[in-house]
Amino acid sequence: MNSQIGRPKLPDVLGLELAGIIESRIIRLEFEPDTHLTEQQICAEFDVSRSPVREAFRQLEATGLVVRHKRRGVRVTPMSYEHVDEIYVVRTPLESIAAALATEHASEEDLEYLGQTVKQLEETLASDDAAGFFAANIAYFERIHSITGNATLQNILRTIEKQAMRYRYFAHRYSKDMQKSSTANLRRILDRMRKRDVEGVKADTEAMMVQAHELIVNVLKQYPALTKSSED
Repeated sequence: MNSQIGRPKLPDVLGLELAGIIESRIIRLEFEPDTHLTEQQICAEFDVSRSPVREAFRQLEATGLVVRHKRRGVRVTPMSYEHVDEIYVVRTPLESIAAALATEHASEEDLEYLGQTVKQLEETLASDDAAGFFAANIAYFERIHSITGNATLQNILRTIEKQAMRYRYFAHRYSKDMQKSSTANLRRILDRMRKRDVEGVKADTEAMMVQAHELIVNVLKQYPALTKSSED
């Protein structure tokens, strides 16, 4: 029996790991919107062959973080008002459904974890630790998604989250109002979760998403160089 059957090829493993590293840099705007990414550049920086770089680019293209043009090569997907609108049209109802399902399935351990995460949000907000705040915010939503009991919903949200994270990181980094709003809303939603108020959680999550969308757009308007209209 071939012991290699079922094992991923090494370039695929390296490509997946490389995609995760590049993804993190795109989300944190280290690779800014519309940045040209070349195989040569990535090969040289990470000391890898072209094969895993191509696989990484395919992974990133599939999640919408990069776009491939015939004559312009691979570029980081531009940030735009149109794009964030599209994301939140989809994200808003799905996050509401996820929060409602999580309320039904959450264990006491889950609620304790979420409580600790909200506490971290409050602490990082007070200490002006934007990176720590963003990490805690992501941890909160990842826990919510993990306890929905719905694998299909989790997979859909995972893809949407990858595209939304750049906008969320940007807003959390540059807007104290975004941080304050997120903290207050998640605290209120958690209180409703503890009471198993499914409909209240669903309504409050939808309202939070609408508010977050508006705040992100307002922050983007202050940094027009990072945005690009679909007509540009």
